[in-house]
Formats: sequence, structure tokens, C-alpha cells
Amino acid sequence: MLVLNRLRPAVSSQAQSICLVNTRHSLSKSLKSTTTTCSDFEPAFLNENDTDSPTRHSLPLPHFWKCLETLQQATAAKLFSTTPSYCQYGLGFRTFSTVLKTQNCWNCGESLQQTHTYFCTTCKVLQPPDEDRNYFDIMDCEKSFAVDIQKLQRTYRNLQRSLHPDNFSQKQTKEQELSEKQSALVNEAYRTLLGPLSRGLYMLKLQGLQLEEGTHFVMEPQFLYEIMEINENLAATQTEEEASDIGHCIQDRLQELIRDVSESFSKGDLKKAKMLLAKMKYFVNIEDKVKEKLSSS
Repeated sequence: MLVLNRLRPAVSSQAQSICLVNTRHSLSKSLKSTTTTCSDFEPAFLNENDTDSPTRHSLPLPHFWKCLETLQQATAAKLFSTTPSYCQYGLGFRTFSTVLKTQNCWNCGESLQQTHTYFCTTCKVLQPPDEDRNYFDIMDCEKSFAVDIQKLQRTYRNLQRSLHPDNFSQKQTKEQELSEKQSALVNEAYRTLLGPLSRGLYMLKLQGLQLEEGTHFVMEPQFLYEIMEINENLAATQTEEEASDIGHCIQDRLQELIRDVSESFSKGDLKKAKMLLAKMKYFVNIEDKVKEKLSSS
């Protein structure tokens, strides 16, 4: 048994205990090999069966994440879901809470009553975009791959109804410029979260990962052969019906991948999610070719 306790922000007066039980001995060795100190956290005590001589270790946050990857997914998910909300280092799904900062209205100078607001409550003037907000925050969506599309669409319509530049044609120049920026940001957030592929890639980006152009994963030959065969069949189609049949097959495969990607994100398996999104990109490209073929026929 390995017990990890007293992991807490050094600036906090509230101690939290996190117990990781029944972990592998390799994790213990990995933690004991740590030599770098993270200034944000107090050192932790690692106690195994040898309780006579407890060993004091430094535990840097990046190494903590690396060690967690050796745990079973269910254990890690359970730990992350119980992270205290006041912990600024966000152990849940590698997220970090935003430190509240004071914001004042650019027009009247009054302090904004809400952390994230589009309009000043005093002078009713439109405010600049908040750089700390991600697309999920802007669209008031849960940070999940399984986005509620209907809610996303309602939020988009409501925001554009308030922020569209046409509403500010008689306002001062700066407010017109801010309207264009806010409206464009809402459009970008909406388009990104609406599509499964762009949504998944954006979620990877929030975790510091991205699917670079030209990146080639080591994929099974059977998958690559399938992609080549579909492309050849599409190029050989002579009728609209043949192209439509291929399009239906592609849509079925995309639905399977969407389910698998959603499951990977829910388990925190970013490596698998990235690989599945790379596959999804192949099928999305073929789907675009099918649409192009149908539009030209």
C-alpha cells in the first residue's frame, strides 16, 4: 500500500488528504526517484510497509501527473472527481481555475460586478472580450466532448442577438469595434464546438496537445488500406447514388469514432483521444470529397 498525504497548496491553510491505495510498487519507485522541488506544493510523505523510517520526498506537479498515468483509469477518475474546488492547481482533468481579478469598465471606470460580463451594469456599455475565457465558457457549455448541441445553438442565437455589430451602428467607435470583436469570437467559439472534430482538437489544445499538420500516427495497415480503398471507390463513382452510398458509410464510421472519442475524453485518456481524432480527420476529408462530388453532379 502506498499512501500519499498532505498534498496541498503551500499558501492554503486548509490541509487536504489524498489517499492512493493499492497502487503498484513501480509508482512508489517513481515517486522516490523525484529530486526536483515544486515551490507551489509542500513536500509530501510517502509511507509504505516500512513505517520505521518514513522517507520525505519532493513532489513536482508534472512528475505527479506522470506517475498518475500508471494508475488504473478508474482510480484516477475517482480521485480527480473529488478535487476540492478551492484548489487552484485543479487536479480534475488537468484544469486550472482562474484567479479572480478586478476589472473596471473602460467607459465609466466603475468596477464590474461580475467576473465575466459583456456589458457594464452602470453605464450599459459593451466591454472588451475576456482573454481568460475559453470557448466552453463563452458558450456556457460544460467542458465535455458530449456537448448539448441544442443548448449551444440557443446560446449562440442569444449572444448574437445582443452582440451583433448591427446593434451598435449608432454607438461610439470603440463600442462598434468591440462589438465586431465579441461577435467574431462568439462565431469562432460556436463553429469550433459545433463540429465533433474541431471540438475534440480544441479540447486537446486546452490540455497543451495538438494534431499538427502532416502528423502521421502509426496506424494499423488494415485502417490505411480501408482509407485507400474508399478513396479509390469514390474516384471511380459514375452516379450520384454511388457517391451517396459511400457518404452514408462514412457517416456511420464517423458516428462510431465520435462515441469512442467521447469515451476517451471522459476517462481522461488523451493519448487515445488524439489517435482517434487523427482517424476521424481521414473520414472527414473523405466526407468533404463526397459532398464536393455530389454538388458537381
